[in-house]
Amino acid sequence: MAAVNSVSSDERWYFTKEQLQNSPSRRMGMDAERELSYRQQAATLIQDMGQRLSVSQLTINTSIVYMHRFYMCHPFQKFHRHAMAPCCLFLSAKVEEQPRKLEHVIRVAHACLHRDGPPLNPESEEYLQQAQDLIENESILLQTLGFEVTVHHPHTYVVKGIQLVRASKDLGQASYFMATNSLHLTTLCLQFKPPVVACACIHLACKWCNYEIPQSSDHKYWWQYINPTVTKKLLDEIAQEFVNIMEKCPSRLKK
Repeated sequence: MAAVNSVSSDERWYFTKEQLQNSPSRRMGMDAERELSYRQQAATLIQDMGQRLSVSQLTINTSIVYMHRFYMCHPFQKFHRHAMAPCCLFLSAKVEEQPRKLEHVIRVAHACLHRDGPPLNPESEEYLQQAQDLIENESILLQTLGFEVTVHHPHTYVVKGIQLVRASKDLGQASYFMATNSLHLTTLCLQFKPPVVACACIHLACKWCNYEIPQSSDHKYWWQYINPTVTKKLLDEIAQEFVNIMEKCPSRLKK
């Protein structure tokens, strides 16, 4: 069994529990549950917009990572989630080579946020103000990211890991489902690198499917081929954190 090579990422975007608890929003008085809820709401808006704009799930996932990283540098109290979510998607669509027109992004954001209201008139003051705000916010977002716009996702390692152990289609789909929901519901992308998150997603999927991946002929556990630093204890801890969050917000789970 051959090891899956990991992609090294900038350490700047990985945080300890203590750092997450001391985020800009928390320092301004927001409690942990509200901050996580705002992150989830921003991710849901990005997902909704992305589907309406017909961009790939990869573009949507990259956008959600931008959002999570941005709010480790800026508070929700200063940059509203409804303003930054469209901005993150506008940027990620360009980065992932699926650019969408500014006007389309603004009109779709408006439609998502005002489902029962009339469409936004592109000649209105409101539209012009939103266009100006989005362009300004994109500049702030790019500077915050340090122009490091390439993002690696756990999904890549989930696919490789599932192929590595020759797992069933059901286990593969469940693991992939977990990887997407880890972005939507949790801050795991701010705590662990993609290969580690991928291991946790496969581990949790195994629990759900009541399946145990056997050790290799070399007497190694499957996760050691994806990331040799991973331990069973770490996987259990991450899986438990994930489950605790999912139990609080089952309605937000993405299919």
